[in-house]
Amino acid sequence: MLNKREKLVMQLLFDCCNNNGGKCLMSAKDIAGKVYSRIDLTEFEIDEIIKNLIMDDYIDVIYSNKKGQVVYCITLKSKGVAFKREKHNSKVNISMLIIRTVLLAILSFVIGVILKKIFS
Repeated sequence: MLNKREKLVMQLLFDCCNNNGGKCLMSAKDIAGKVYSRIDLTEFEIDEIIKNLIMDDYIDVIYSNKKGQVVYCITLKSKGVAFKREKHNSKVNISMLIIRTVLLAILSFVIGVILKKIFS
């Protein structure tokens, strides 16, 4: 399960790779600049997030240097390609959980009112 920062970076990488045939080149500064409006990440944090995404089998990365700056050559793996579907399924599950909770609360209220009428 990805945390908030990992989901945000993964969404950025998914969008970038999806537009470029499943592969993209990005540096830590590029990633930090694009997610800065939502969350402040340092280059070290981005590197840790990239390593976590690799361990979770979402992406494959080849590290390269360009003028002294680390550049990631990112390729989506099968789990990374299914990221958007997984995110959608998670939202559907949360929605169903909320709807079920509300319906059970209404049912409990109705049963309580019926029992109150019967026994009073």
